[in-house]
Amino acid sequence: MSSQWLSKAFMKKICENPKIKLRSLIKKAHSKWNVDLTMTKAARVKQQALDEINGTYGEQYRRIHDYAAELLRSNPGSTVQIQVERPPEFELETPPPGTDLRPRFQRIYICLEACKRSFMVCRPMIGLDGCFIKTPYGGQLLTAIGWDPNDQILPIAYAVVEAETKDSWRWFLLNLCDDLVVDKIRWCTFMSDQQKVTLNLNLCN
Repeated sequence: MSSQWLSKAFMKKICENPKIKLRSLIKKAHSKWNVDLTMTKAARVKQQALDEINGTYGEQYRRIHDYAAELLRSNPGSTVQIQVERPPEFELETPPPGTDLRPRFQRIYICLEACKRSFMVCRPMIGLDGCFIKTPYGGQLLTAIGWDPNDQILPIAYAVVEAETKDSWRWFLLNLCDDLVVDKIRWCTFMSDQQKVTLNLNLCN
């Protein structure tokens, strides 16, 4: 069994847990295929799988604008805001040779028109929360959730940001205010985990 074949066989397991121990891969190969892997080969298998996984993630981030365009095409009236960052050398007239000046993904905010219209006729209550994104690139998922008349969760808007900070929450809430307009959001009751979310309704005024 070549390392290339094994890397494909272990792809799902390594994708779910990129920090999986080499001994776990060795044990799995022995129990499933009765094959004894050396630590060196197990390390090579894991690295090949990680290279394939990270390459896939990188390609998806490179197509983030295509994703935004498709959302706007299939959901007219929706809002998609993408924010990128560039290296400091981008501002220089003559950047050093070999410097990568391509923009890097930082944040994306999405509010689908159907969800926005649905919330307009729901009770004025918004839940805010954030959670880690468990991928090689990390980040945080920020969400704004409402409740429909059947007491079911109604997603209003969500964003992927670099970290859960006051700045990223402010950016998220400003976009949310623009989508829901002042007349609706000023009467809303907000619920959060009260950790890093600083709510200031003057943002919407």
